[in-house]
Amino acid sequence: MDSNLPEETQLLKNTVRRFVETELIPLERSLPDRPNSHDLPTDIRQPLEKKIRDLGLWAMEAPEDIGGAGLSILNHCVVMEEAYRSTAGRCLWTSLFFPVLHKLGTEAQKQKYLMPGLRGEFHGASAFSEPGAAGDLAGIQASCVRAAGGWVLNGTKCWISFAKTARYVLVLTRLQGTKRHEGLTWFIVDAGTPGFTVGRQQRMIHGQSTYELILQDCFVPDSQLLGEPGQGWAAGETALYRGRVTISARAIGIAGRCFDLMVEYSKQRYTFGQPISSRQAIQWMIADSAMELHASRLMVYDAAWRAQNGQDVRTQMAMIKTYTSEMVGRVVDRAVQVHGAAGLSDETIIERCYRDVRPMRIYEGTSEAMRSVIARNILAQNFMSGQ
Repeated sequence: MDSNLPEETQLLKNTVRRFVETELIPLERSLPDRPNSHDLPTDIRQPLEKKIRDLGLWAMEAPEDIGGAGLSILNHCVVMEEAYRSTAGRCLWTSLFFPVLHKLGTEAQKQKYLMPGLRGEFHGASAFSEPGAAGDLAGIQASCVRAAGGWVLNGTKCWISFAKTARYVLVLTRLQGTKRHEGLTWFIVDAGTPGFTVGRQQRMIHGQSTYELILQDCFVPDSQLLGEPGQGWAAGETALYRGRVTISARAIGIAGRCFDLMVEYSKQRYTFGQPISSRQAIQWMIADSAMELHASRLMVYDAAWRAQNGQDVRTQMAMIKTYTSEMVGRVVDRAVQVHGAAGLSDETIIERCYRDVRPMRIYEGTSEAMRSVIARNILAQNFMSGQ
């Protein structure tokens, strides 16, 4: 792979950078406590959504033939990197496209759920995590049992984003009597279905709310079965891999913004008659951050390029998710340190970023789980040095 971005990708990167700098960064001061676009006032959110549509970036992951932008994985990563340089309006970029629904859904299901979502008429949610299986997709216990004309679902899901306002939820369950990768089955559950309730709100460190979902003898008709019974593992795994590279791109965006602020501040802040940028301790923080950012960007771009060229990147996805989610924590922490007390104040975005990045080591697979995946694949000779 050429380490330089293709021309069209670089143009895309520049376009999104301009949009973020002119439209979103100015909102940071006026909306400091609004972590996602669903919380933005309608008079602000709707014009921004229109501008994103005009840029051709609405529903980035969805194929063009169904109304999406059809971005490659690399281009999607570049957009997310630039978008996450701002703390305002990040969820304007939240995917309206559910690959699981596109891959497994019938034409009727796509027309009822996928297409209106792509048009922005309503949104859905996806429910993987459970109290006993947050990062272990194959360990879920929510059950599905065949019944006359449909299925009965039981179980509890947790940490579900946008569940309170979702029109429907894609729920991953298990056929009774199956274990691990066998028996995983997807269903589309409409909001308001008897036996399906949104439980307690689970407010997170960075301000976004997630929710508990409860399935108690919840009957869904056969028309709500997504794909074939017991065939849900592959689609769920693919969604997780895409999520991991997306989180990595977000981490680079946040780290890049905080790095720029750190460098700028170090030149402006004087102590004992000298800018703190002249101090070796500060210089080393800047140097370490620059090296880690550069390495992260190359890792993500390389994995994205390999993925869109059909290579097996499961090990690389675990690597970049682990490395970048830990890298951004270090870079933001250094930015706080360089700014001193100002870095802890809500007068800068740095303290906000400090809160935002901590969940990244947990979402879509903890660092510890990812290290186990990496080691297991290497020991099984599914990945070798130099690949």
